[in-house]
Amino acid sequence: MPLEHILRAMQAQADNEIAQLTRSADDEIAQLIADAESQAQTIRARHHARVEPLLANETASIQNQAKLAALRALTDAREQLLNQAFAQAQVCLAQMRESERYPAIFRALAREAVDALAGDSPLSQEQNLIVRVDPRDVTLARQVFSELGTSFKIETEPIALGGLQVTTHDARLVVTNTLAGRLERARNTLRGLVARILVGPPESNKEWTTTTVTATPA
Repeated sequence: MPLEHILRAMQAQADNEIAQLTRSADDEIAQLIADAESQAQTIRARHHARVEPLLANETASIQNQAKLAALRALTDAREQLLNQAFAQAQVCLAQMRESERYPAIFRALAREAVDALAGDSPLSQEQNLIVRVDPRDVTLARQVFSELGTSFKIETEPIALGGLQVTTHDARLVVTNTLAGRLERARNTLRGLVARILVGPPESNKEWTTTTVTATPA
């Protein structure tokens, strides 16, 4: 056989063996890649199963913190608005104290106080009342209680926004009916209104009691 044919046969055989080795290597590489991908998926699944609850907890924690921050901001805003409303109300009452409307307001407060002390039976002339008013209201108080037809004694103490305190002669009953006291008792009502504006109806909304009657031991 000529040498050329022998060389061609050897080349063909070598090419065939190289092709087989290449295919075998490709198959092995493909299998290795498939195995690696399978292992990677298993690892990812295991990692996901372990990390997912942690991520869920972290997400819930972040959401809770955000809700708490929002609630604190809302509470602060409500309190600030309430304080502003309360301060404005004090300014209005201070202006009213110096206005021509005040005598009529004082007269209404005095009548409420006397009615609260009297209950169902009118006070007699013998039931001397102790009336505490601001020094600026002494003359007005004398006039009003004279009109009410009750026996009274005037005492003075500072009452900045006006109003009065009335006590029975035996000091067993005390009615405080000042504008500052009325405003303080109205604070819960103001708080409810502000809460309703910001977050909807409050859980409770107490009525504004017009007077406070305190009974003291004999």
